[in-house]
Amino acid sequence: MKWNKKYALGIAAIDAQHRQLFRLSDDLDAALQNGIRTEDLDALLLRLKQYAARHFTLEERQMADLNYAGLVEQQKKHEEFVHRFGDLHQQLTTDGLSAELANLLQQELSGWIRDHVTGMDQQFGSFYKSRA
Repeated sequence: MKWNKKYALGIAAIDAQHRQLFRLSDDLDAALQNGIRTEDLDALLLRLKQYAARHFTLEERQMADLNYAGLVEQQKKHEEFVHRFGDLHQQLTTDGLSAELANLLQQELSGWIRDHVTGMDQQFGSFYKSRA
């Protein structure tokens, strides 16, 4: 899924990170569709995991600074993503890449990023704009 400026929250740092998450998600999708060695996929997943963790920290800090009422729910969703991401990454490490795992990675990880940014994060964006 390509980034669209309608997904922007109006918070420059978070919008830049969301664009990068979309790029990494697109990289993951392309790599899985075009065939990728397990070692290269492992490195890509590690990069995505580290970037998402940094992003979640910044986003949650911004929400806390603004006393955003949805912070706890956001933290819960971020933690669910990290946990599921870890499960899928462990499956890759243990079993190697299969068609089933490739499908799960595309649907669950890329889908989660898309749905979260275009859903819950938009609610935060509306809250942010209402305070400006």
